[in-house]
Amino acid sequence: TAKTRKMSPTKLARRLREMKSRLLSGKFGDAPEAKAPALPNIDFWFPPEAQRNLAAIKSYIDRVRDDEVRKFFLVAFSETVRECSYTRNGEFKLYRMTENQRTKFQPDAFGLFAAKLDRNFAGFRQFAEASPNGAWSKICGFNSVLGIPADEVSPESVDIVVTSPPYGDSGTTVAYGQFSRLANEWLGHENAAAVDRVLMGGKKMREISPLGSPQLDDAVGKIAAHFPKRAVEVCGFYRDYRQSIANVAATVRPGGFACYVVGNRKVKGVVLPTDIATESYFRENGFAREGVFTRNIPNKRMPSRNSPSNVPGATDSTMCREYIVVMRKPG
Repeated sequence: TAKTRKMSPTKLARRLREMKSRLLSGKFGDAPEAKAPALPNIDFWFPPEAQRNLAAIKSYIDRVRDDEVRKFFLVAFSETVRECSYTRNGEFKLYRMTENQRTKFQPDAFGLFAAKLDRNFAGFRQFAEASPNGAWSKICGFNSVLGIPADEVSPESVDIVVTSPPYGDSGTTVAYGQFSRLANEWLGHENAAAVDRVLMGGKKMREISPLGSPQLDDAVGKIAAHFPKRAVEVCGFYRDYRQSIANVAATVRPGGFACYVVGNRKVKGVVLPTDIATESYFRENGFAREGVFTRNIPNKRMPSRNSPSNVPGATDSTMCREYIVVMRKPG
């Protein structure tokens, strides 16, 4: 939401200059309240100097009174936290660098933060020129499985939904909770370490059930023939995904659009047709297909190959493409 709100580029540019002046002044961390939060294992995940510098940045951000400007700073800060941690690059779960890597690791928190502010501001300015009235957006919890309260988003009030849902459940695909945990802890979110349990597929099913898409049911059946427990886990994710789409569909106005960027992951060598399932679930809610577009996955964090069978030396390719599924509610 911070990147799409209507704000004055001139005002934001002024606040960025003030922030960068602080970064270069050498007095950025002089505030007595600039202390690192009492996070579990903070020394395990962050070098001492990075802790001090991140605390100084966060202390300054917390004193910014303008809510939209503060959120804009926090977006850059969140990414800076990750890059200042001992998190190993190129992984989709939370792994710590080796001891040799840690001895050479000297992150420049101030420089990283300043660079991200510049990059984000350039994107914000382009968006402001293309959309002078801004765009209204809102985040309702970690996902929409439990429903979207009408007092937060009124039924049939949204012009367009553009989103990229999870590839699968966090426990067996991309560990979204692990990936975001350190940043969420610095931002003060409660239960940051337990996010995975409330995401799609976090609540396990006991048995396989129909998923509302013949192609998806066929793929799950192939997995179940050899790995029944894994097939049940897959069902748990798509059960929640189907409900999530029903909740989102109810907020879109007649004539509005839903654009979902999805990936067809593999489980035990079987491709799961999430693009087809996404279209099926929106059709259940009265939508019609506008088109499906394909793109290569940019800046892919997960490895290009993995070992789905856990057999030494046996690997398989992972996702390299995504599908943009565009659906429209008639009206």
